[in-house]
Amino acid sequence: MLDYTGSFVSICIRLKDEDYPYVLLLTAPKVLGHVFNPVSFWYLYSINKTLAAVILEVNNNFGERHMYLLLSTGSTSGDTSVADPADQPCHTLNRFSSTWSKDFHVSPFNPREGMAYTLTTADPLRCERPIDSRIVLVASNRVRLIASIRATGPAIRPAALSAYQRSQLILSWGWVGALTEPRIYFQAAMLHVQRKLRVWSLPVPLEKTISRRANRLERSLEYFVRGYLRHRVENTDGSFTVRYSAAGLFANDAVEIMQSPLARAVSSKCPDKAVGFRVLRPDFYTSFVESQALTAEEVFKLLAGHDFLRVSRINMLRDLFCDESGSFPELAKLSRPGCLAFRIIAWFRKGRPAASAGLLSLSALDCYVLTSCSPTEQRHYWLQVMKLFLSRYFAFGHVPLFEVEVLVALLAVGWGLLATLSLVYSSDDSTI
Repeated sequence: MLDYTGSFVSICIRLKDEDYPYVLLLTAPKVLGHVFNPVSFWYLYSINKTLAAVILEVNNNFGERHMYLLLSTGSTSGDTSVADPADQPCHTLNRFSSTWSKDFHVSPFNPREGMAYTLTTADPLRCERPIDSRIVLVASNRVRLIASIRATGPAIRPAALSAYQRSQLILSWGWVGALTEPRIYFQAAMLHVQRKLRVWSLPVPLEKTISRRANRLERSLEYFVRGYLRHRVENTDGSFTVRYSAAGLFANDAVEIMQSPLARAVSSKCPDKAVGFRVLRPDFYTSFVESQALTAEEVFKLLAGHDFLRVSRINMLRDLFCDESGSFPELAKLSRPGCLAFRIIAWFRKGRPAASAGLLSLSALDCYVLTSCSPTEQRHYWLQVMKLFLSRYFAFGHVPLFEVEVLVALLAVGWGLLATLSLVYSSDDSTI
């Protein structure tokens, strides 16, 4: 499960398990480990199996996710002029209707602000056609988009099918899920080229939006950022409690509560300084590493101003990082490969060669790695940071592409060496 510390937790706070003991999920299954669901429907039923609420789990093509909790408006409100002629709705008592404001970026042709959705869906347990839903996008009282999904035949129970029928079902429908995302890109390109529609860039995600999955590089750097923050909390003189929420990680690893030694020792009645760090985007970790040799307090404030993270009680950062400058090591104490690596990293950060004094060459995170991490962790850190910076120059910022380029270059060098050795041996044989 992904990090649901945003919209999912806020929904759970508003709901009680005893009020909705029955839940029905309408979604698309994975085929060969792949699936892309633009929207999944969670139908929440009361104790007497009456449809009381619906949760829409919406995904966009950028890997982000958002969850809307919808409560019934009590009627099937909506303009009949936008109804699909193919709709044959069951009785209004068996339909669910709700309206809500849009606060999640899905289509590149529509902005996030100033728009609203209307959902009308059949009750799967009571309607003759259980899958029958329509979502209408409205802006300035004008319909911008109508999306419908409905069943065209009776339900199929896989348990009642033979092995041949199951194989036939998978071959008939398995490819549909695999082509959903490519179809979206193709249709978007056609609309942009043919209709000249304006493209809205991806906005900064809201706090309730579930961020995309962090890639391998971001997960590696998150390990050091988390360790650095934990190190600062452990070595502060004050009574601090930090609630750190990561972005793009699995739920079990997303949240960590860090307490200073004084906060753990004092009585629970004694208030301590509680600070919350909630990372909104996984690229926060690469931005933190790329920042110039500032103090961590300045970096956190800078990135918070650019909506990479949210820091509660940001004025307390100075107390948390007050004695940071005293632990900066010197580059001269490093091994030769490490010294060279960190000088190159400092050059990439500032656009000029690193100074001879280590203090001006290292960031706060660099200093933590050099003073508190093992040699293996240090080597892993500067390798990841070097990949990050070099990919900007040689792979358009795409680290996996840079790794492929390095592999191809190594293979080319190896082939060249083998060819040279073969040529040398052949010339020796001819001389003999």
